[in-house]
Amino acid sequence: MKNALLKSCYFLLFINSVFCFSQEWKNLKIYKKETGNLILKEGCWLKKDRTKNTTTWESANKFNLKNNAFSKYKTIHQIRDFYHFMQIELDKKGHEIKWTHAAFLVANQLSKLEIDFIRLVIVRNKEVVQFAHEGSKKVFEYSFPKLKELYFSKELLKESEAENWDKNQTVIEQCEILDPLYNNLSKKALKKLNRMAKGKGIYSLGVVKGIRYEGEIINCNTRYYYSINKLIPYCNSTK
Repeated sequence: MKNALLKSCYFLLFINSVFCFSQEWKNLKIYKKETGNLILKEGCWLKKDRTKNTTTWESANKFNLKNNAFSKYKTIHQIRDFYHFMQIELDKKGHEIKWTHAAFLVANQLSKLEIDFIRLVIVRNKEVVQFAHEGSKKVFEYSFPKLKELYFSKELLKESEAENWDKNQTVIEQCEILDPLYNNLSKKALKKLNRMAKGKGIYSLGVVKGIRYEGEIINCNTRYYYSINKLIPYCNSTK
């Protein structure tokens, strides 16, 4: 009984070390002050590690993949940079998956909503901002174990198998995960999203011509075909 209790305590301590400290810190001084640790625990990184793509950032991502710690990525910027990390790693391993590259581009666009000036002065729509954060997190939560499976798999996905993976991932992303969120948006928010995605007016400054959306953004099939026929080919052309 005592041994079982001790094992439970050790397990809880391990879980605490993984899930309480696996996150981004502004700098080492703040990390030391708030955690009492002198060095970064596994799964932790500093903001500069992420922005400079250091080995600490890479190691944290690998640790978090192993431990299913998707909840440690709090912002769209962090999710965006994780997708970038994954695309690099999958390319190194020989996978021909392109969804992560497309996901990076989309997250890169949405991450601009975390910039105060853009969010408060240009977009000025709380519903759109909430949609961006909720949608990004839901897609990331679903995709994390899928990307983990790819990362640790000894079987490489190439050509038609990779294309089918991209298509399946995209249809679930657009028509199962995001569709309910789109359907709950007001007409005003949908109109704003349409203009943003198509690079209309002032939004032309933030959306390159090669990835500007076409069609109605409310339609999940249109969003799917946009991703497969326009966004992913654009990723291939800029690789």
